[in-house]
Amino acid sequence: MKWRDLVIGRGGDSLGGKVLDSSFTITSSFGQPLTFKTRDIRWIHFRNPPQFAADEIWAVGDDHIRGKIEGRAVRFRPAGREPITIPYGAIHTLIVNQAFDSPKTLTGR
Repeated sequence: MKWRDLVIGRGGDSLGGKVLDSSFTITSSFGQPLTFKTRDIRWIHFRNPPQFAADEIWAVGDDHIRGKIEGRAVRFRPAGREPITIPYGAIHTLIVNQAFDSPKTLTGR
């Protein structure tokens, strides 16, 4: 099993690799910006009505915050490639700090 991050695009395409941003800040109904270290986040859904009316951060410890994430893009290094910048508007979901089995592991080949 490999630990990695996954960017899922609005069209369903995906890239495996590593998020290079160390944290994300979201302003919610609590009124104050809340910053989460990337290592403490499980996934982020970016605003995409009607499915997601607001940005959402789901963090370790069952924190689930809706609001507006600061910034415009994610810095991401796809596996085996140079870093790229992906605009929030192109991302459906960002999954971080997860273990994924490779297809090779799953098929036993």
